[in-house]
Amino acid sequence: MILNPDHITIGVADAGPAIEFFALFGFRKSHVATIDGGVPARYMGMPSMKAQHITLALEGANFPFEIQRLQFDPPPGTDPGAYPTNLRKRGFNHLAFRVDDIEAATAYLLANGVTVLSDEMDYISRKLRLFEGPEGITLELVQRDD
Repeated sequence: MILNPDHITIGVADAGPAIEFFALFGFRKSHVATIDGGVPARYMGMPSMKAQHITLALEGANFPFEIQRLQFDPPPGTDPGAYPTNLRKRGFNHLAFRVDDIEAATAYLLANGVTVLSDEMDYISRKLRLFEGPEGITLELVQRDD
């Protein structure tokens, strides 16, 4: 079912130092988007969310792997938020796995009692869906169009 890790998302107060840090490991900025409400904010369960979404891609990777930075406006505090998940906190946000068939993977997870946290969303040539993992962590499935 899982093909490979796709990306990890990390919430930050200031994306600049994080971009410089991950550049040391070969990650280069590949996409920047402003989230100001709309579909991406609703998908993450925060309809009024405002953030810069900065994608850093690992150059030369055999399979695409990204570190996505969310620089929230205003910056979030250190409160971990409410269970089961709070995607607005700083630090680890979610881990995403690439799949070849998001509908089949969703059906499999649902049949095994996994909680779905979002509807499916099309974003940047990908189908996405969030799930609740153990200890309230958030996992995402990604089906890329390529």
